[in-house]
Amino acid sequence: MVHFQKRLALRWADLDPNFHLRHSSYYDLAAQSRLEILGELGLTMTVMQEQHFGPVIFKESCTFLREIKSEDVININIKVEKMSADGSKWSILQEFTDQENKVRAILTVEGSWIDTKLRKLARPVPQVAQDAFNLLPKIEKTLNDSF
Repeated sequence: MVHFQKRLALRWADLDPNFHLRHSSYYDLAAQSRLEILGELGLTMTVMQEQHFGPVIFKESCTFLREIKSEDVININIKVEKMSADGSKWSILQEFTDQENKVRAILTVEGSWIDTKLRKLARPVPQVAQDAFNLLPKIEKTLNDSF
């Protein structure tokens, strides 16, 4: 069974001098959880290397709502916010939530796929990427949005 939520393991190096999660750690932890979840869906680093493609990020932003401290139990989930019909452009939303399911931060990533040999956007999108993204939960209110 695929889990679209990961529990974070916070490290000392993830903290800043105020003893809460350092701003850049949010990006690192979100990227790691995305790769783990996509890997569970068959879109592994090995598959991407063998098929010569990978994700390319156009924009990444985080809204910090409540601080996260080292002792907090935090989960991060993933949902597709928007995706073009052919899967070539997408926006993923990841929420950092606590044990009470309160949102502590929201990270949004907009991206596409790159052909790692040609160094250009991958068109058509590899089927394994389309299949994985089609299995991700969607944000209901934006299912009809497109790029």
